[in-house]
Amino acid sequence: MEEKRDLTTLEVLSIGIKSEIDAVKLYSKMKKMVGTDDLREKMDFLISQEEKHESILKEVYNKKFPEVELALPPNSIVPMIDEVLGRESSLKELFQVAMKAEQLAMKFYTDLADKTSNSNAKSILMYMASMEQSHYAILQAEFGQMEMLDTEDASRFLDSEGLMFMGP
Repeated sequence: MEEKRDLTTLEVLSIGIKSEIDAVKLYSKMKKMVGTDDLREKMDFLISQEEKHESILKEVYNKKFPEVELALPPNSIVPMIDEVLGRESSLKELFQVAMKAEQLAMKFYTDLADKTSNSNAKSILMYMASMEQSHYAILQAEFGQMEMLDTEDASRFLDSEGLMFMGP
């Protein structure tokens, strides 16, 4: 039986950076498949957010380990990401994987924040967790819309005056 151990700070940062890079790849693939400008803009937003997270984590890594070359884990902490990036996948499947990845990232950062006594590190980790939660909410809303309407009807609705009578 393999004994569980706590991850080192170096491992945590490497895993976090890898997951942010994988999220960018996933959202980029999704962006190519979406049918509306609105959804492409949301994918651009998510891509930019994940790139910022990667940058934050790399900055922390470089400050903490200036002499250690960054070595990313070979596989994602969300195995489904590796699967869907390596083959043809439906947009629905990509959304499901992206939502699962955001939930796991949120849990990853929250668990780490709970384990640290450094208030600055805790603040950064809780910020990252809350951002992942907001990404999940965006994905969940769009996925729900996809589930209710087929793509053609949804595209026609968003491109038409169907929203004209919707208030704020």
